[in-house]
Amino acid sequence: MFGEDAVVPVPAHLSFEEAATLPLAAVTAWHALSAGGPLRPGSTVLTLGSGGVSLFVLQFAKLAGARVIVTTSSPVKAERLRALGADAVIDYRENPQWSQQVLDLTGGRGADRVVDATGPLEQSLKSVAASGDLAFVGYWLSGAEGARPVDPAALFGAGAVLHRIATGSRAHFTELTRAVEMHRLRPVIDREFPFEKVPDAFEYCASGGGFGKIVISHS
Repeated sequence: MFGEDAVVPVPAHLSFEEAATLPLAAVTAWHALSAGGPLRPGSTVLTLGSGGVSLFVLQFAKLAGARVIVTTSSPVKAERLRALGADAVIDYRENPQWSQQVLDLTGGRGADRVVDATGPLEQSLKSVAASGDLAFVGYWLSGAEGARPVDPAALFGAGAVLHRIATGSRAHFTELTRAVEMHRLRPVIDREFPFEKVPDAFEYCASGGGFGKIVISHS
């Protein structure tokens, strides 16, 4: 049995498999975009990588009328990101100092909001606009690269507000489900596995080659 505070309504147009993608990655993305105040139309958002959080950041930011820049290392994923609405995609392997590309794309101003779920944090600090917001989504997601000590001068020089993001609240969840239902947004699902294939699902997830959420379904 669940109490009424433990559940939220499923958007009517979503399947149970699609709804299952929302509780963690989507809530985290919504929290990251709302920390520091509502996202304004015309703002520039930078999100790193093409993981579940970043894909929801891209989708939600476009709903809000933002310009979205995404980093990736795969030309195939770059095309899929553009198809989802990304206004610009930066290859971080070709451009290890990708913060310069962000500045070039924003006329030297930087992104109004940066969502960093992969690191390195120092590049995000160099990419954010003065008085902008940087959502730092769990240092452990960044691995050894993202967990490196950050130069205090980079923190000071950014002139931005750093928000620690660890998932979100029930209020975030109910807000995002209303937005999903209003705009009939559908999450990006890469593959669905039956419950009997759970080990295969974990193996596929660990391969890192997917694009979108991996769902385990059961009858």
